[in-house]
Amino acid sequence: MKIKPIIAPLLLPAICLIIGIVAGRFVSCPVGYALGALLLTLFLTFLCRRWSWLQSLLISLCCVSLGALLCLHQKGQLEVEWPSEEHNYALVVSSEPVERGKTLSMDALLATTGQKIQLRLMHDQRSRQLHVGDGLVVFSAIKPLSAQGSYRTWLETHGYVGETFVWRNRWQRESISLTDIGRLQRLRLYFMGLRRQLLAQLSPNISERDDYSILAAMTLGDKSAVSREQKEQFSVAGTSHLLALSGLHLGIIYMLLSFLFRSRRWQLVNQLLIVSSIWGFVLLVGMPSSVVRAAVMITVYAFVSLLNRSKTPVNTLALTAIVMLISNPYALFDVGFQLSFSAVLAILLFTPLLNSLFALPFWLSPLWKTTAVTVAAQLGTAPLVAFYFGRFSVWFLLANYLAIPLATLILYTMLLTLLLSFWPAAQSVVIILPATLASWLNSWTSWIASLPLASIDGLRPTVLQVTLLYVIIACLWYLLHYYVKHKPE
Repeated sequence: MKIKPIIAPLLLPAICLIIGIVAGRFVSCPVGYALGALLLTLFLTFLCRRWSWLQSLLISLCCVSLGALLCLHQKGQLEVEWPSEEHNYALVVSSEPVERGKTLSMDALLATTGQKIQLRLMHDQRSRQLHVGDGLVVFSAIKPLSAQGSYRTWLETHGYVGETFVWRNRWQRESISLTDIGRLQRLRLYFMGLRRQLLAQLSPNISERDDYSILAAMTLGDKSAVSREQKEQFSVAGTSHLLALSGLHLGIIYMLLSFLFRSRRWQLVNQLLIVSSIWGFVLLVGMPSSVVRAAVMITVYAFVSLLNRSKTPVNTLALTAIVMLISNPYALFDVGFQLSFSAVLAILLFTPLLNSLFALPFWLSPLWKTTAVTVAAQLGTAPLVAFYFGRFSVWFLLANYLAIPLATLILYTMLLTLLLSFWPAAQSVVIILPATLASWLNSWTSWIASLPLASIDGLRPTVLQVTLLYVIIACLWYLLHYYVKHKPE
């Protein structure tokens, strides 16, 4: 049986860029050294045009040097020296406040620089009225991040440069100019405010809190209403990816938009509308790494289709990684980034092989394709899930047979519900359908989580063990590829 060759010339540069970023993260050296290494390798690459093998090696070293340079530059931007005394700071609230004991915690941007800090205010009547986009003037001392370990890595990955606590009488609301904040940050603030308005419209129309939390998380990326019990149930069942927006959600939206804008006559206009709508949704849900990855891939596919060029999925995934890591090298250390790319890479590599294993009748083909995608994604993410969360979900395949179709229907019906936001009476009727589907999904997940041996907990593999697991998975892919390629017709 013929297997399409994997064409991915950008895969090696992406791997070299990752190696450089890891080196820059854990090896301390001046930025000038990395810049000098990059310029030197570029110069040698130009001189070695006659020896292709040597030039290829030098290009790889250029990518390693570039990764180290980008990471060291990012590290320098995160290491801010704050004055020890208290000052007046103009801030803009950039996330919805969350109650943490006697304080409210939120993200805030410095109005003069756009730098992101963790802001904590005493819990009172005034602080409860704060929302995304509100301006504040606080009198306090901003301190470097005090967190350590994996939580500090998470903070640095998401661009936090400091933290501050403000007493009740040390802050006041004011109208703050946003001209010194970047355009992307201003655009994100606008869309986050729009998301808050949409959530405010949905909440009164859904009586069950568990149903509302699922709908808010799956369609607008707001997981603040998801209870610990729900998170645990979805984690045990192996359906946590449904609560965290990912390429699955964006792919469903892309298919719907492609159906609506399918005219070949206005192909350029249609693709621009689809891509613009996709990125608008990305901004609306807060730009998580997995959704940004899917949006970049869709954008690349859209322009490739306009140029009538062949689509190479693995190469597109590598290009997406390069683009995201150049824009934010610390994204490499984000768990969502790692899970998203490992899942998609495994799906691209394993799904065609698994689909070619058996010649099934047409009525079984859709079920087997779903099985192949689910198993492939699990192969790609299981070592990382065990490393970060210490868990393996035993009944993940059974759970996703029903959970994924329900999630698809929820997204379609919720998009219709959101489009009816201008007509509250109709919206209050239509929302009954996604709320019912969310209730079914919650019940199904709860039942799966209650099954015997639903999950294996307490798994704590080391980095070396995770690496060896991926080596085993790579060997499994090679064996499957060899078998399918030489299987008799």
